[in-house]
Parts: sequence; C-alpha cells; structure tokens
Amino acid sequence: MEAKTSPNRGTPNNSPRASSLTQFRMIVVSVTCATLVSVVNNIIMPNDRLSSSGNRSHDTPQKYPKTSKKLTKDQHINTFWWPSPEEYGGILGKIHDFQNPSDCSAPSTKFFVWRSRSDNENDTRGLTAWAHAASSHMLHALTDADQPEAGHRILINDDKLFPMAKGCEHGPETRECYFEPLTNCKLSDVDDYETADPKSTKIKILSKPDEEYDRSVRTLYTSDSIWFRKVKDMYSWTGLGFNSQHSTIHMTAACLAYYFRVKPWLRKEIDERLRRNIPLDLNPQRTIGVPIRRSDKCRRHAIEGSAPGEMECPPLEEYLKKVKEFLAFDPRIENVIVTSEDKSACDEFLEVLKKELPSLRVIQNIGDVQQGTGSGSKLEAYTEGSSNAEVVASALTSLHMHMRARYFVLTSKSTWTSTIAVMARVYGFASEVIVFDIGPNKNTFAHLARRGCA
Repeated sequence: MEAKTSPNRGTPNNSPRASSLTQFRMIVVSVTCATLVSVVNNIIMPNDRLSSSGNRSHDTPQKYPKTSKKLTKDQHINTFWWPSPEEYGGILGKIHDFQNPSDCSAPSTKFFVWRSRSDNENDTRGLTAWAHAASSHMLHALTDADQPEAGHRILINDDKLFPMAKGCEHGPETRECYFEPLTNCKLSDVDDYETADPKSTKIKILSKPDEEYDRSVRTLYTSDSIWFRKVKDMYSWTGLGFNSQHSTIHMTAACLAYYFRVKPWLRKEIDERLRRNIPLDLNPQRTIGVPIRRSDKCRRHAIEGSAPGEMECPPLEEYLKKVKEFLAFDPRIENVIVTSEDKSACDEFLEVLKKELPSLRVIQNIGDVQQGTGSGSKLEAYTEGSSNAEVVASALTSLHMHMRARYFVLTSKSTWTSTIAVMARVYGFASEVIVFDIGPNKNTFAHLARRGCA
C-alpha cells in the first residue's frame, strides 16, 4: 500500500516525515479494519446469546440460523413468506421457546388444554375467529392468567374435530390438518380429566373463562365457552417489563403469526397461488388492498348454517370513494388487490374499478373458491365441487396477498379484515401502512387494525 500526501502539503513522498505518516496510516487502517471485522462478526455471527434467564451464555451453541429471512423478505414478493419463529426471533421466537419445552412429561410442566365445544361440529367460527381465540388462550397460558411468577403453561388443543378439517386428506381432522402443532408436547403428557380421580388436585376445568383457580394445578382446561380470559399484562412473561413499556399490536401479531404456521402441503399450495397471482414487478409501497367482507357478515342474510349477520355492510361505492381518496393522497399508487369471499360483490366492485379507475392494475386471487360465507362449520356445502382444503387455501392466499399492500380499505367489524391490517402493519412487505375503516368496531383489536399502536 502506497501512502501519498496531499499536493498542497508540500511534503516529499520519500522524506522521513512521509515515512512516519505512512507507518501511522497503515497502523490506523489495520486497527480500524480489525475493529470493523470484530464488530461485524459479533453482529452477523455472534458467539454468545442471551439465555432464557436474560444472562449471556457463552458455552451454549447457537440455537437459531445466523441470518434472518426477514432481511430477504422482499425477494419473496410473489412467493410464500411467513415469519418463522426459529429465524425471526423476537416475541415470536420467545413464544416458540416457551411452547416447546425440553421435557413435556415433567411434573413441573404445566398445561392449558384448549377444549372444543360440546357441539363442535356446528361451530361457525371462521379462520381468524379461531386464531383470535388461540392468541388469547396463548397469553393466558404464557402468563398463567396474569401471574407469571407462578410459571407459565403450555397451550395445547384437544384432538376433537376441527369443523373446517372435515374430510382432511393431509392429516387428522383437527387444526393440524392445516397448521403446525401449537407445541411439541402431546395429549398423553397432560392429566386426562376423563380418567383421573375426581378428587385429583392436578386437574381443574374452568366453568367460565375468567374463573379463578389454584396456580399449582398441573393441567388446566378451558371452559366450554367460545370466549376467553382477557390478560391485563401481556408482556410480563417475556422479562421485558410491562404493557405500558411495549406495543400491544406486536404481541397480538406474534401470537397470530405463531398460530398461522401452515403445514408443508398448504405452504406449497399457497406458494403456487401467489406465483400465479402476484406480478413480479409489484411494488407494495404503491399498492392498495381491498379485502371485501360481506355475505354472512351482513345483517338479514339468508345463508343457511352461517353465523348471524353482525353489521350493515357498507355499500361498494364507499369502498370506491376511499380508493379514490388514497389515489389523491398518493398519485404514485399503481395497483389494487381485490379479494372477497362474496363473488357477486367482488365481481361488481371489479366492474366499477374498471369503469372508474381504468389506469389501476387490478390484482385478483385467481382460482379463489369464494364460498360465500366466512363461517367454518359447513364450508363443503356452500360451493359445489370444492373441498374444505380448497376453501382454506383460497382464504389464506388472500391473506398473504394483502400482506403485499400498503393502503387498505376495509371494515374492522370483521376479524378477517382486521387481522389482515394488523398482520400487514407488523409483518407486511410495505412500510407506513394506512387504513380506511368504513365499518368500524369499538374493540381493541379493531383499534389496532385501524390505527396501529400509540
């Protein structure tokens, strides 16, 4: 390496001073490079990690991959991507660690068993309603109902029929037909209330979601209600402090992301649909998402076997109005993703878009079953020739498609569209997500979908 002084300094290159300067610069460069390499190695290839207790553990081999796939998420614009607990880390990784203990049979390992309803075959809850129940039960288990000092519980579901899994060709007719198990523990590890001594102190079955119980009980069972206990302090179990110090939306999204980890066969199916539907040149920053939720969500619907309608569904003109407002706000918008379980409403809106906004590129979920209901108990009865698996694959493809949008027009009265907004805010492909809520709800989750976090 040849050191040169600036011409206006007037120092010859072969002078003693120049020689000293050369040596000094080489030392500085050597030290700087060594420091930089050390810093980079500690960032990219750390040789220590935090133990579960929060202390540095130098002797423990790395548990997770050295790089995070989140860093290359943009490379999956038209292929499957979902945050992996093992690679993503953070809250999602912490949930994974707590849910997968090294010894499930140990007397000290406590469980929270998520029971199916007694009439589970007719349970009308849809995909996101189930996911919300799971995330709430998860927080109950992780905090042992706001008493984390008593330890945490492993959330595990029973093996009764999952209504949307009837006729499953890829596994049992439980949620595991579609999704990865909530834990590596098995039902054989829990204390079975059907065979246990009625006087056993190891088991407690809740009569209602908020019933108090002895935290020393090893196996706790949920009540027969579709509802759940609301945890007041959802962060204390992490060791990071209390709710007031952290974001509700990130904990909520992490629980939902953990629940929606799909099985390999379903991942392959969604991937193929994304490749077919999402253009390679799609820019999420310039994309609007319009997930239209109608059919059985609307009051006075006549869909047999579905849940009762909950809202006066906004007219499609209201969706169009908000799309135009986004275009006025950001003239760079190029794309609009339109999906709906209601085929007639979707087709009508597409026609309006074509007429009113012909320059927008419309992206659809090609091959969507559009079963005409969000209820999950009789999916196979609503669309001739389609299986439950096809309906679930179609719906989850729509969710994944909307993860690639920045602006949203939706109604937070629906847990489906609210989930799309929450997941897009935390794990989506675009930054600065903005939502127009044209059918607002007043609960906390709707607030997160509408405004994010404070």
